[in-house]
Amino acid sequence: MCIYTYMNFNHPLNCMTFNVQRAARSLVRDIEAAFKDTGLTAPQFTTLSFLSGFGSQTVGQLADRLGTERTTLTRNLSVLVQKGWIAPVDSPDARQHAYALTDNGRSQLNRALPAWRSFQQDLVARLGAEPAAQLMNLLREL
Repeated sequence: MCIYTYMNFNHPLNCMTFNVQRAARSLVRDIEAAFKDTGLTAPQFTTLSFLSGFGSQTVGQLADRLGTERTTLTRNLSVLVQKGWIAPVDSPDARQHAYALTDNGRSQLNRALPAWRSFQQDLVARLGAEPAAQLMNLLREL
């Protein structure tokens, strides 16, 4: 029998969107606390790590990969430029702005990696390895 038969979708606590948003807000609060001494916010860490892992990216590429709006991302990128953690670079299409990680940005990211790894390990330990892997797969499906 389908699991939906057992769920009362007339009750707001059974809303999948609400529960994913609530979990995301909780996780962001927790990772922000873990990053407290690094000088980075969760979105800044993610942006720096994507630029580190994928190399220079246009705003459009980053927005697609991060799943965020370009206008929001552009504001966030301007803060990272001001801090000297990323810098504008040439783009194959002159109409698009592209950015790359700077040496200062790489140093900032490297300072935050131990806190991020510890947070990830603690979360997997809290959920259990198999449920954590299942959750990751389900989230990728969304």
